[in-house]
Amino acid sequence: MRDLKNRLILECGAAIPNERKTFISLRVLLLACSVLSTPTSVVYAQEQASKQNDGSDGLNIAEIVVSARRKDEKALDVPASITAYSSDYLKTQNIQNFTDYATRIPNLTFQYGQGADLLWSGSRQTTIRGVAGSGTTSYYINDTPVPSSVSPLTLDLDRIEVLKGPQGTLFGASSMGGNVRFITRKPSLTENSSEVQVQGGGTEGGGLDYDGNVIANVVLAPGRLGLDVAIADTRDSGFITRRFPDASGNLVSRDGQGRNDTYAASVTLRAKLTDEVEATISAMGQSSDLHGFPAAYVPYPDYKPLSYTVDRAQDVQEYSRDRWGIGSFVLNYTGDDISVASSTSYFARRINEREDDTEGSNLYLTQATGIDFGNTPIYQDTHHTETRLTHESRVSFDDGTLLPHLSGIAGVFYQHQNRRDTVPVTPIPALADAGFNPSYLAANGTFIHSNDAALFSELYYEIIPKLTVTAGLRQYWTNQKTDANEDQGFVFLPAGSSYVPAIGNSESGLIPKAVVSYKLDEQGNIYASVSKGFRAGGAQQSLPADLCSADLAHLGLNGDALRQYRSDTLWSYEAGIKSRLAEGRLSASAAVFQIDWSDIQQSVYLPTCTLSVTTNAGKARIRGGEMEVSGRPFAGVPFTIELGLGYTDGVLLDPGVLPQPANSPLSQVPQWSGTISGFYQVDLSQDYQLFIAADYSYTGSVDVPTGRGGFVVRQAFNMVNGNIGVSFGQSQVLFYVKNLLDERLNFGDQPAAGFERQTLLADGTYERYPRGVVSRPRQFGVQFQQSF
Repeated sequence: MRDLKNRLILECGAAIPNERKTFISLRVLLLACSVLSTPTSVVYAQEQASKQNDGSDGLNIAEIVVSARRKDEKALDVPASITAYSSDYLKTQNIQNFTDYATRIPNLTFQYGQGADLLWSGSRQTTIRGVAGSGTTSYYINDTPVPSSVSPLTLDLDRIEVLKGPQGTLFGASSMGGNVRFITRKPSLTENSSEVQVQGGGTEGGGLDYDGNVIANVVLAPGRLGLDVAIADTRDSGFITRRFPDASGNLVSRDGQGRNDTYAASVTLRAKLTDEVEATISAMGQSSDLHGFPAAYVPYPDYKPLSYTVDRAQDVQEYSRDRWGIGSFVLNYTGDDISVASSTSYFARRINEREDDTEGSNLYLTQATGIDFGNTPIYQDTHHTETRLTHESRVSFDDGTLLPHLSGIAGVFYQHQNRRDTVPVTPIPALADAGFNPSYLAANGTFIHSNDAALFSELYYEIIPKLTVTAGLRQYWTNQKTDANEDQGFVFLPAGSSYVPAIGNSESGLIPKAVVSYKLDEQGNIYASVSKGFRAGGAQQSLPADLCSADLAHLGLNGDALRQYRSDTLWSYEAGIKSRLAEGRLSASAAVFQIDWSDIQQSVYLPTCTLSVTTNAGKARIRGGEMEVSGRPFAGVPFTIELGLGYTDGVLLDPGVLPQPANSPLSQVPQWSGTISGFYQVDLSQDYQLFIAADYSYTGSVDVPTGRGGFVVRQAFNMVNGNIGVSFGQSQVLFYVKNLLDERLNFGDQPAAGFERQTLLADGTYERYPRGVVSRPRQFGVQFQQSF
């Protein structure tokens, strides 16, 4: 609090007589600043720009406030690389879902199907700074860690923060590449407000898209109690056509595959119990229903979508139903020199999916039995449930509380997690008719439960004015157990079943971090850091021994030993600078880094049994950098720009079990990524304003392993979006387009729960015929917003 008071005197004291500054109270300072200063809670100042006639005062450009160090501070003041998007930016650029924002972040990419997860809804992986693989990027909604495949609609978000580089000190495991945080809006205690938004449009080759949402803030007791409520109903129409022969051999088409219906809601109650104590109770959830997967065949070697019409052997309707919710209770105490935060949350998720495995499973059965089953329909159901109980308490103290020039944060973390994956019995009548028992391919259930605990701390010591040293540590303990289960089905013949014993995994470790930073006259900082990142080990389902033995032997792996894998670690070295340019109108940042990664958790595809398995092997080195600039480049012009550029050079020094040579490029890592977006607003009259927003983002091509020792190239991403509209009073109408160039992109392999489709090669061998998750074609429509 002492730092805050001194900072408020510095920034707002010009309006206060000098003889009063020594005795002025913190409350009076806060009141003075609230009246006299410009808001600083958003990265883009579109609203301010539209209200200023000359725009010559560059200091009016507002900055986003982030909580990368578990306290609110300007992004420019944090000695780390951060990309942050405010609610204003999300709104002006019409960003609504994961693809909208993930394609705009330098040195961040994503892919499907390269891990051991069998579920479409749970398989998406995020890569930051080339640290690719499952569990390398942690995701948070406020203080609650969630699976990386969970991404809320931007409906009621205050901001999105992307922290680059290891964040293990304050955010724990799976933050080795970075951290993506969704921060929701706080209810106001002083002002009622509400907003209604409706939009309608279409997808090229699809159908009607629509969205409707309502956000309301109600002050229940002025200054003491506030309620925030948000609800949304969104449909993205299907754009894939599934085609199959009927009983007479005539082709039948089913349009609308890949249609996604999403329902979301949140409610937050904020209570000011005393001047120092505040409590927040919140609940939010989201339901997504996929009618067929947004996937098309992407055959080798081009690895591009041939057509958005997908030919299948039988009429099997695929689907995915993904539901998740979070309830949390947060208690905050803010004193003069110490603040305390306590957060307890409960996360629950359930996914039900059905996948069409007709072609791949029939080929396997024919090869295993010598019988042609005539492409009998075969599908695989998968059920996933997950719960997480998370608690974190932390205390922060200001400069001088313990020692002069020393501030810091310390806390405790605990999480209990349960996960169950079930593959139920799916009878195949043709197998029973042929006299086989069991007459289904496979059925099993895997139940994993874990406990994670940690103590963490970061200390900040100002050695001399403006020069600060940061030291951080996290001591963690993880305990994981996979219960005994029984695998059953045709693939486990001759016994028809296989008992899988329980297995446990326990680890502990210490994660350090050190930063040296120098403040640049209230205009940014120069910094250098070194930090360690880690990803917890775990257990995985057993593999059918007879079916996968040849693949494992080829890699020199033992099937029993593969049930467990260890944590992997990396060291990251970073140097960067942040500053203001153009008389304060622009914020700029740049960073360079090197990452040394060892004992990597490598996920390798087994081509014969068409499953993936994870093991520890190999080393990698990653070097690169990123640069970002945002603000108003021209004085007097109501035009804002956001520019970002990222470069990553990843080298696999030791390939481990991966089928590639030493010192070859790291797969799934694009070298270049970048984004540029702009927003322009001009008065048409006293009551009407015209605005235009557009953006372009690029992610370079990547090498993807085929599973047979070779690689294919996944094409680069080029995305162009834009909107134009008019605002008048508290209303706004805009016309939007997404994926203006109508790019047909491959986001990675469609995850397979069963045997994948194979194609016969000229040499008589079979190669997988991959199906990839594909981008949505061009979307266009009109949107109306009304505020009250």
